[in-house]
Amino acid sequence: MIHKFYKSTSLQTLFRKSQFTIFAITFLICTFTFATISVFTVKSFAEQNLQLISRTVSERIQPALVFQDKIALSQILHEYTQQHSVRLIEVYDHQDQKISESIKSIDHYSALQNLFDHIFLHDAINVAVLHNGNYVGKIILYGSSNEILIFIIKIFVGLGIGMLFMILALWWSVNLTYRHIMQSMTPIVQIAQLVSTQSAYNLRFPKNDIQEFNHLNGVFNQLLEEIQSWHTHLQKENQQLSYQVQHDHLTGLPNRSYFYQALIHSFKNTSTKQQIALLFIDTNNFKVINDQYGHQAGDAVLKEMAARLKQNIRQDDFVARLSGDEFAIILSSIQRVDHLISIAENLIKSCEKPLIYKNQSIAFSFSLGIALSNQAISPEDLISQADQAMYKAKSLTHHWFIYHN
Repeated sequence: MIHKFYKSTSLQTLFRKSQFTIFAITFLICTFTFATISVFTVKSFAEQNLQLISRTVSERIQPALVFQDKIALSQILHEYTQQHSVRLIEVYDHQDQKISESIKSIDHYSALQNLFDHIFLHDAINVAVLHNGNYVGKIILYGSSNEILIFIIKIFVGLGIGMLFMILALWWSVNLTYRHIMQSMTPIVQIAQLVSTQSAYNLRFPKNDIQEFNHLNGVFNQLLEEIQSWHTHLQKENQQLSYQVQHDHLTGLPNRSYFYQALIHSFKNTSTKQQIALLFIDTNNFKVINDQYGHQAGDAVLKEMAARLKQNIRQDDFVARLSGDEFAIILSSIQRVDHLISIAENLIKSCEKPLIYKNQSIAFSFSLGIALSNQAISPEDLISQADQAMYKAKSLTHHWFIYHN
């Protein structure tokens, strides 16, 4: 069987990836667009500037060109190549013979600037020099991309600084948004854990300032209401079933199984082992009652007997119906035998008054056998002693007997 392993990622990581991806795409598009527009704008400006410089140079060198004053020509050309974005100026006479030139002197002419010169200012500016309408020569001027290169470098430096500030702002925004989302999710996680670990179905998810989470909380609250309703219903059914399993349906007293659990628990408890007594109770002549008055009357006698037994024991004592007309009582905290005798006699006296059933007076009584836990080595031994004492009590006039070794 092939198991698939999935690598999970945090919500904060997803936010950062998505935000920085959007930022990178936006930044690249804006940078490319801005740089392209700026470069072509600067190129257009540089070409116009070269046209203006070339006309200015042609007017200034006109007298020197007419009189073939090479010294003046050299001074004027040198001035323009050093002070303006011009890398080369050549001057030709009316016979197109070059008579003077000036080259911009720089310490280092980078390959990048050579590339920019070739891309943006490859073509020369050719301007004729006229004197009184006559052609006296021409100048050829090549522009320098030095200022364009500096401008582009400044653009990218500015964009880099701007990008740094944008990254910092984006980082702060992502963290702030993540913290806000986690603060909104914290109550949801805490309540979900309580519901899962402690079955706290009565809890409800609180209102949330994020609309999607608020809608999710509403759905969860409806689900919790349904779960709580079913949980309460199941608890009630389980309690009813548990009660039915552990109690006698006729008298409402604990049944034999429940009695054995209670006896074993009391016997094993070392703090009370020396202080409990077990009473076995059996109705006298119950078969005669059934034969004379009917089984419904017999059931009524058992119910009445159960009620009188419960009325004549203490709240902490335990009374159960074992089977048929047999009952048992576990008496706790028995300190003295005379107290036990007093309880037994009160129980016997509780049956002196007959039961009135359908206008018939039905007399009933029972015999009571008593065994003490300090004389037994096990719960089974204690039951056997109480049973023996009960049969002994049937032969006695006062109908009770305490087992002793």
